[in-house]
Amino acid sequence: MGVRGVALAIGLALAGPALAQEAQVTVAPPVLILDSERLWAESEYGKSLRDALDARTLALKTENDRIVADLTAEEQDLTERRPDMDPDAFRAEAEAFDAKVQDIRAARDAKEAELERDSAAARVQFFDEVRPLVGRLMVERGALTVIDSRSIVVGVRAADITDAAIAWIDENPPTSDAPE
Repeated sequence: MGVRGVALAIGLALAGPALAQEAQVTVAPPVLILDSERLWAESEYGKSLRDALDARTLALKTENDRIVADLTAEEQDLTERRPDMDPDAFRAEAEAFDAKVQDIRAARDAKEAELERDSAAARVQFFDEVRPLVGRLMVERGALTVIDSRSIVVGVRAADITDAAIAWIDENPPTSDAPE
């Protein structure tokens, strides 16, 4: 290392404490990290919203299973009666059965789409309602912002408030009901 290199190293060593003090003066309050997926999955409020949706999903599945069983029986009956039926009468019944199946399928698809919309709406409702609670936690910690953990490339574990936010929400749950 030459004279210039040594002089540069000494200069940086002496400037280090001064730069560190200056950096401490200009440091903003902390940025907090939140795992929103864990918040949704592990908070009691998130669980209650999901439980309501799960109950509707199970009811829809049960209803779908019953309808499939009824249609299967109806199709089997028509198939068994076919040899004794007039071809035109069979064709008319078969076409009516097909139309009925198509109508039922469209109605079932609409119910499933409604359930998917309600599921998405429940997540939006959840985050809209817990945002003020997370905001209070942020202010209590003296932070300026909370960033979702999926947006973080590198962070300090101590900045993650997910456990505290879950506890806070469980202790202070939002008052609205699950979407119907």
